[in-house]
Amino acid sequence: MTSALRAAAESTTSLTLAGAVGAAVISLLIAIGTQVALSVRESNSRRYQRRRAALTDAQDAALALRGRVSDYGAISRARAGQPSPGLEQAERRYTDARALLEVTLSRVDDPAVTAAAQRWRSAAEVSFISSAEVTAAQEQQQWQDLNAAIGSALRSKDGVSAKPTRK
Repeated sequence: MTSALRAAAESTTSLTLAGAVGAAVISLLIAIGTQVALSVRESNSRRYQRRRAALTDAQDAALALRGRVSDYGAISRARAGQPSPGLEQAERRYTDARALLEVTLSRVDDPAVTAAAQRWRSAAEVSFISSAEVTAAQEQQQWQDLNAAIGSALRSKDGVSAKPTRK
């Protein structure tokens, strides 16, 4: 009878030990799964913040370029192409603003926003500087399209616009 009691006690101890090991394994798996989920969430959050910063930087750079190209165009038309210190300064500010937009667009991870910015920049340069016919309304429409694309990307859950902008 003692051997039967001893066998039963050993069996109970083995079951308890097996249960404890099983619980430890499950706890470890849950901890690993939780850590992986947190890591993925942090990575997604960092990516979103990086995309958001690039979008707002591009929007700010486009706004600065809009002012600079307008100033340069006005001075250029008023001076009828004659060189002047004011024209040279305006041209330098314009080319600097254009370069800044190009640099910020290189950080934008949204082809629709980049394409809208390039379409707007081309229309603005023609509208404000050239004598070619791009009306103020066309430039304004391209400007609105650019801001709509950026706004769509900023409002999205992943920082990329949901739909392409019109061409």
